[in-house]
Amino acid sequence: MSHNANNPSVGQALIVTGDQSLANRVSKLLLSDGYETIECHDYQNLKERAADASPALIVVDAALSADGPLDMCRAIRQLPGCDYIPLLLLSDSQDDAEAELAYEQNVTSVVSKPIDEDAFRKTIQSLGDTGRTLSGIRALRMPEADVLRTMPDAFFIAGKDGLLRQYLGGANDDKLLLPEAIEGQNIADVWPDDVTRRVLQGIKRALRSRQADAFEIQLDRDGAEGVYEMRLLVQGRDKVLLVIRNITRDAGKNGRHRDDEAADEVTGLTTQGAFETQFDSIIADAKLRERGVAVFCIDIDRFGRINDTLGRAVGDEVLKVTAQRIERCMRRSDKLARIEDDDKSTLARTNGDEFVLVLADIESREDIGTVASRVQEAFEEPVTIEGHQLKITPSIGIATYPLDGDSAEVLLKNARVALDEAKVLSAEGREFFSSTMKFRSQKRLDVKNELSWAIEKKQLELHYMPRIDLTAGNVVGLEALLRWIHPLRGSVPLNEVLPLAEATGLIFPIGEWVLLTACAQAAAWLEEDNDAPPVSINLSQQEFARGDLVELIDTALTETGLPPSQLELELTEGMLIRNRQARGMLQSLSKIGVGIVLDDFGQGHSSIAHLTDLPIKAIKIDREFVDGVKKAGPKQAVCSAMIAMSRELGISVIAEGVETHVQVEFLRERGCDAVQGFLYTEPLPVDKVPAFLEACEQVLNETSIIDLDTARRTIALKTAS
Repeated sequence: MSHNANNPSVGQALIVTGDQSLANRVSKLLLSDGYETIECHDYQNLKERAADASPALIVVDAALSADGPLDMCRAIRQLPGCDYIPLLLLSDSQDDAEAELAYEQNVTSVVSKPIDEDAFRKTIQSLGDTGRTLSGIRALRMPEADVLRTMPDAFFIAGKDGLLRQYLGGANDDKLLLPEAIEGQNIADVWPDDVTRRVLQGIKRALRSRQADAFEIQLDRDGAEGVYEMRLLVQGRDKVLLVIRNITRDAGKNGRHRDDEAADEVTGLTTQGAFETQFDSIIADAKLRERGVAVFCIDIDRFGRINDTLGRAVGDEVLKVTAQRIERCMRRSDKLARIEDDDKSTLARTNGDEFVLVLADIESREDIGTVASRVQEAFEEPVTIEGHQLKITPSIGIATYPLDGDSAEVLLKNARVALDEAKVLSAEGREFFSSTMKFRSQKRLDVKNELSWAIEKKQLELHYMPRIDLTAGNVVGLEALLRWIHPLRGSVPLNEVLPLAEATGLIFPIGEWVLLTACAQAAAWLEEDNDAPPVSINLSQQEFARGDLVELIDTALTETGLPPSQLELELTEGMLIRNRQARGMLQSLSKIGVGIVLDDFGQGHSSIAHLTDLPIKAIKIDREFVDGVKKAGPKQAVCSAMIAMSRELGISVIAEGVETHVQVEFLRERGCDAVQGFLYTEPLPVDKVPAFLEACEQVLNETSIIDLDTARRTIALKTAS
């Protein structure tokens, strides 16, 4: 069955489904975007149609092949002319793991059912005319090589490493692009640094979001210049289809280069091309007049999570607000460049959520610090967008001319190094560049790459720290603690890498892995023993700020079959202080049925209000106070008061870092409920936990009097065997 749109066709779309209602709905959406639609009811029908149609798009219903929709996708990719055509899979599943398997079979995009019409249209529109042009190229044969040269677009398959793996055809006679000559080379070896950086970032962005991306680049060769539109279309897990079109003629209308007159579409700021030109002129002027220049690299912390959880529309609004607030911080004599010769500063959005502010005629470091302070103060008030109240926090890296470099390229590079330092190590959120940062930055990059590899290669493990009931002596909780087992370095201290994970966004995949792994293990223990203790996991500040945290935890519990009462979440008081939405988040988590444990209680941010009006199951007294009870003094008094107050409020009290009998006896006498620490055991690997639990049960069965020495000997024997 075929439908034709009234408007000119942008190509033929094959819809493969046995559900007529679904076929009608998809067909209607595609018709509205100019596609001619052809319905296929099975793979054989598709195979026949594809041979005749040379499709620009294929949409497959996963429900059509219950045993193996991915097998069908793999087979489609092997059909003549269909190896790179955009392929959409309509899936009933929300499982990210299943989506990953689909991407391994070179599915372009996975669309969840029921279909969200707006999201579906955006996905289709992001493909542009890629499929139509590519289907035309793939249908050509060698005798028609002259026709191939007339195709306006050049098509390449590129890997995430920047390798131009395969040239598919098109734009053969483009003297600037030279597509046949650059096949098999790395982007970094054939294009300028700025173009290379932009394209590699685009590839990474497309692979991460699984969405098409488009932007412009400028190439020059032998004195000639050209402007190109670069479109990226995801092809599987680690490669993209690059569609490159020469738009120099359009860009040169009215006698000016497009970059020189256009503004950034989202913020209205100077485009990157115009910014780079202005930056060079500012440096040249500073050299001539012997004046100082400061370069600010400003980045929005956790911006990626805003885009991922709240959508790109909200993300774009955040970028607009950010630009406006930075503009207000500039000196009165400064101008937002569009760009006049007498400009003394310029602000531009160079990539994603990165802004660069260049200040000319700087006389002292104090002047720079004043502007940096104004920028940070401008973000103290939260932003409300589409009902979401967001706290925007900028990090700032600063480099200065002539101290930190004598060219725009070097200064920007060093400002980015300082920005990296500010995000990872700075308490103030801003840093001036120093020569020692380069080494630390490279080391962090190495660790980041290794940590990404560790997630993929399953080098992460969970060990469990038992929590012992001081009255009964049984285990009443198991705290999941992350370990990175490096193949060469052994166990890597996580206090070295977690700050980096938070700064780079790796904390989210790591946190999701911890949650699912801990829940699955707790469910397994519970199946073996109905009295198995609950498991607790620690949340970072960024994880607690996730808009989808409640949904994420609920999904983990559902997938693993773990009752909510068997999961506890540990978070610090500081996290409650810094998160304006903490109350609503805790109430939502409490409704699910998970327990909330307030960790490091007493460590600088204590507020009794947290204990009286939030659904807190237990507090953990910070180890500093627990260590202080070994001898009489103020810390004994404070610790006693914490226990008494919590018990009056009906909140359990846990002491962590317990290492001596003296501590245990003091805590027991004051009414502390439970303890954990090296007095009993170090954190246990998964296979040692059952023996530990069995040993504790044996001690309880043998005597009603808790003798710590006997308990430890029994535990040691059981776990050793």
